[in-house]
Amino acid sequence: MIKRAFVAFLVAGGMCAPMARAQNAVTPIGDVVAAALRSVRAERIEQTIRTLAGFGTRHVLSRTDSDTEGTGAARKWLLAQYEGIAAASAGRLTVALQSEMVPCTRPNMPKEVAIVNVIATLRGTTEPDRVYLVGGHYDSRNSAGEDGKAAAPGAVDDASGTAVALEACRVLVGLSFPATIVFVAYDGEEQGCIGSAAHAKALAAAGVQVDGMIGCDIVGNTLGMDGKRYDKHVRCFSYAPSGSDSFGRSMARAVTYATTTHVRDFTTKLIFRGDRFGRGGDHRSFFEQGFPAVRLSEPREDFSRQHQNLVERDGKPYGDVPDFADFAFTANVTRVVIATLAELASAPPVPRVVSAQLRRDRYDTELVYELPAGVARCEFVWRETTEADWTHVIDMATAQPKPTRSDRLLATLPGVCLDDAVVGVRSIGADGSRSRVATPPEPDRFDQRPRTGQGGGR
Repeated sequence: MIKRAFVAFLVAGGMCAPMARAQNAVTPIGDVVAAALRSVRAERIEQTIRTLAGFGTRHVLSRTDSDTEGTGAARKWLLAQYEGIAAASAGRLTVALQSEMVPCTRPNMPKEVAIVNVIATLRGTTEPDRVYLVGGHYDSRNSAGEDGKAAAPGAVDDASGTAVALEACRVLVGLSFPATIVFVAYDGEEQGCIGSAAHAKALAAAGVQVDGMIGCDIVGNTLGMDGKRYDKHVRCFSYAPSGSDSFGRSMARAVTYATTTHVRDFTTKLIFRGDRFGRGGDHRSFFEQGFPAVRLSEPREDFSRQHQNLVERDGKPYGDVPDFADFAFTANVTRVVIATLAELASAPPVPRVVSAQLRRDRYDTELVYELPAGVARCEFVWRETTEADWTHVIDMATAQPKPTRSDRLLATLPGVCLDDAVVGVRSIGADGSRSRVATPPEPDRFDQRPRTGQGGGR
C-alpha cells in the first residue's frame, strides 16, 4: 500500500505547461511571490480551522463511519477540499490517500493503528523528481492520549498547520514550478508522528529526492500565558547531529532568506534546536530519513489550550478551540511557507561543495565546488562562526570562479579568513530564485572522552 500511495501522489500528476510565467519570458521570482502572497486569505484559513474543530475529535481512534464527526469525517472533508482544487487545475494537481496499518507504542493504545494521510502533489515541469513538501497534522487529542470519543477540537494543534498547507496549495496551484511541491495533511502525529513516519519512509524507500520539508505545527496562537501578544515572528526549529550547518539548518536558513526577501512586517526566528525542549513533531520523521526538514511554530504556546479537555477551572476556560486562534498570524505563516516553496521549487538544484581552504599567501578562502548541469549562475555567502545566519554575499564576478583539472570550479572569496568563518554557495535561477546553501565539510574533530581528575566528562 505504501508503494501504491507513493506512486499515486508523486507520479499521477503528469507534466504541465507553465501558466504564470510565459514560455519565452522570465518573470522575476519577486514578482511571482508577491502576487502569490497577495492571494492568501485569512478568512479561508479561519474556515478550515473552524471546520476541522467542528468534527468534535480527530483522534486516530475516533469514528470513521460519519460525515460529521471524528477523524473519518475530517479526512473526507480534507480530501474533498484538495480534490476541488485539483479539479480546477487542468490536471496539474493530483490527490491521493496513503492508508497504512502502523505500529503504535503509546500507552493504552493498540499495538497497531490505521493512519490515513491526505497527499496533494503539484508536479514539477522540468525537474519533477526534486521534491519540496509542506505538512500539518489533522489528528487531535485531549488530556487522555488514548481517548477517541470525547471532544478534542485541536484548533491550533494542529488544524492551524493543516490550514497552512491547504491554503498554500490553493495559492500555488495556479503557478508552475520546475520542481514538485507536495502538500500533506498527516494523521497520527499525536501518537508518535506515525503518519509522517510512514510517508517519509515510503519516500526514502522509493529513492525520492526530498530537498526540503516544512512541518507546520501549532501556528495559530499569539497570546502568551504572560498576557503578552507575540505575532511578529514564527519560530523555525531544525535538527543538526553536530555543528550548525546540517541539511536541516540549510533549510532553515532558506526559510529566513525567503521571509526576509518577500514577507513584509514579519520575521522567522531561527532556533538551533531540533524542536521545543524534549518534544517532537512530524519534521523529525524526515530528518530521520536524511531529508532537510524544519518545524514552524508560534513564538509562545499557551499550554492551557494544548491536549486539554474542554473544561473551566477557577474561571479559566481550557481547551483548544478556534475562538482563541489568531487567523491573521496563521496567514502570515502561510506567506512564509509560500515564499519558501516558491523560491526553492523555482531555483536550480543545490550545488555540491567539495572542499574549502585558506590561502597561505593572503587571507582569502578558496572554495572548490560543482554546479548542477545547466546551471550558469551562483553566489557565495559567508558568516562568522558565531553568527546564526548568513551575513555576507559575494557575487560570481568578485569570486572569479575558474575550472580546475577535474572540471570542478575554484572560487576565491577575498578577505574571508576561513579560520573564523563559515562559507557556502547557492545556485541562482534565471528568474533570480535561490537554492539552499551548500557548505564544505568541517575538518575532522577530536573525540572528547572523560578523563579522570579533569572535571566534567562531557
